[in-house]
Amino acid sequence: MFSNGFLLLITLFAIVMSPLRAQDSSDIFLMCKRERSIRWLRAFKLENGKCKTYYSKEGYLQVVSSATYFASCEGVLQSVRKNIEEGGFKCTEVSTVQLVELE
Repeated sequence: MFSNGFLLLITLFAIVMSPLRAQDSSDIFLMCKRERSIRWLRAFKLENGKCKTYYSKEGYLQVVSSATYFASCEGVLQSVRKNIEEGGFKCTEVSTVQLVELE
């Protein structure tokens, strides 16, 4: 059921603290809603200085970018955000997030 590094999102708790920017500018989390559908995007820095961008759709988590510079991951996040919003979703930035994931 779980393969190729894909993660199944089990539980997602989000507390919206600021609609503009997360506290740490090297970790951006967007929650996108349309009616009863929820999707989310996250770009963040790894300990080694590189970064990743995740996209969750229908409960499945997918890595959509991995790069050396955070600006690249943020660019991918904004591009995916634009596509999602053109599909009728409304995205807002979330500042505090807790995720429980299974590998």
